[in-house]
Amino acid sequence: MRLLSPKQTRFLKNLRTCRIIIMSKIFAVAIGGAIGSVGRYLIALGIERFGRSSFPYETLTANLLGCLLIGLLWGYFEKVPLSNEFRLFLFTGVLGGFTTFSTFARENVQFLKSGAPLHAVAYLLVSNLFGLLLVAIGFIISMKFFRAERFL
Repeated sequence: MRLLSPKQTRFLKNLRTCRIIIMSKIFAVAIGGAIGSVGRYLIALGIERFGRSSFPYETLTANLLGCLLIGLLWGYFEKVPLSNEFRLFLFTGVLGGFTTFSTFARENVQFLKSGAPLHAVAYLLVSNLFGLLLVAIGFIISMKFFRAERFL
């Protein structure tokens, strides 16, 4: 019976630890993504209650709200320590599941295919310009209202 050397034992222990860390990060992203996706669906249902439109207000609202939220949270967590797992949960998971870049791209292509290039250009400009603006506004609000000394 051959026993493992101390070096091999340490290697296997480190490998197990790495697997646990990676799985906890994957779990954080998965749970966050589920929450964000449900949030996006609820936004779509809420917008649809006002009536249907050929313009994708549901996606635009989710993306712009996501931009504001990421700006607010980014500014807030500049001041407050945040674990890597929670950062993955919140930014990659929740906000990644909530915002919808692939849907946004498909809707723009659909506008082009259906002969509505002005809708495509308007949607592209409004989403990007207001998205950037809302990230900046959220960050500025966080920097003004959430001071580090309140949390330390």
